Amino acid sequence: MTTHPAEATTESLDPDWRRYGEALLHAMAEVRAETPENVHAVLMETADYWLSLGLAIGTEQPETARRLLRLIETEEPELLELTADAQHFVAEALG
Repeated sequence: MTTHPAEATTESLDPDWRRYGEALLHAMAEVRAETPENVHAVLMETADYWLSLGLAIGTEQPETARRLLRLIETEEPELLELTADAQHFVAEALG
């Protein structure tokens, strides 16, 4: 994602990239609602980075990704909620 609107307008984005960006915006809606608008671009850039990092770990080292996820989400209800959120994000991002 970009923090420079002049670099990428909605019209110039690849449809797949646009769908991913919209899914990320929706996934971050609650956080964005709780923060000042002037930090939203940084929040989105940060979310994009951490999502990309997680995907890279999950792709290259699936067992390590599972261990890290269990470390981060130790309670089963939270893990189930995160899993549901992830499924919704994937469905929206990939269509």
